Amino acid sequence: MKKILILSTGGTIASVPTEDGLVPALTGKQMTERIPELGRLAALECHTICNLDSTNVQPEEWIQIAEEVRKEGISYDGVVILHGTDTMAYTAAALSFLLQPVKKPVILTGSQIAMEEEGSDAISNLIQAVQTAVSGVPGVFIVFAGKIIKGVRAKKMCTRELEAFHSMNEEPAGRIENGQIIWRFEECGKNTVGDGIPTSQKTDYEIKLNPNIALIKLYPGIEEKLLHAVIEAGYEGIILEAFGCGGIPNYRRNLLPELERAIQKGIAVVVTTQCEYNGVNLDLYEVGVLAKKLGVLSAKDMTIEALTTKLMWVLGQTKDRGKIEEMMNTCYEGEFTVER
Repeated sequence: MKKILILSTGGTIASVPTEDGLVPALTGKQMTERIPELGRLAALECHTICNLDSTNVQPEEWIQIAEEVRKEGISYDGVVILHGTDTMAYTAAALSFLLQPVKKPVILTGSQIAMEEEGSDAISNLIQAVQTAVSGVPGVFIVFAGKIIKGVRAKKMCTRELEAFHSMNEEPAGRIENGQIIWRFEECGKNTVGDGIPTSQKTDYEIKLNPNIALIKLYPGIEEKLLHAVIEAGYEGIILEAFGCGGIPNYRRNLLPELERAIQKGIAVVVTTQCEYNGVNLDLYEVGVLAKKLGVLSAKDMTIEALTTKLMWVLGQTKDRGKIEEMMNTCYEGEFTVER
């Protein structure tokens, strides 16, 4: 029987009602003991990382989880992380980079309804997460409502529906039907992750992040002084959520001079889109081409969760401008679509 490590961090799945609303309180051991079927799937050991609403899970917790997985996970066949849904996609993306190369299954799951409430999806999600961890396929995945989604492609799309997570810009990595796992990727199960690169050929990186980045959502009428203030605040990376294919205003309220100043100061500037699908193309319209000529980087079709955590991770590994660009343009865990 395979050994699976359960790491609990709180979230709805662990919550109980209080006079101030739902609050995480259950430990991983308490939760797994409520599901006898789990004992027939694997030998489980539970460790508690924290007991937080995922609204309060931050880069410090990502580091703590990653260190626990790397240190303790070596003794197990896989890891299941119980997590709140609101920032689960951020944590999954962060772990995808922090654990490079990901050599074992690292599965995140939770629930939309607390485990002790009627109609909870906690039991089915936890059973399916353990099943996926037992499968032996390496990589960070979110397992939720029968879907297996790569950690770098997941996004929470619904606040209440049980099928809360979608796989963005590619189909889910797999699904679970009638207790059976059906993988989409041909390479799954062959000691590779979604990019098809054998884990043995990947480089180990430091478990380190630099969260000193700013995320700015553009809107019609945005003033240059907002970007100026962010630059002066000392951020080392800026993500711009631009329009459409990556359009940045250059008429009346022209953001390009401030962008140029940011890049000259050594700030990594990455442009993404406010659209959910298809990603950025900075070569199509003048409003993207002019920004690209200044040296902004393209987020391609990364989710904002993957982009944010990847930039933190890259800045945690290097301060060299050329290396930052190289790493942001390298697809590590299938976080963006590679042109064939």
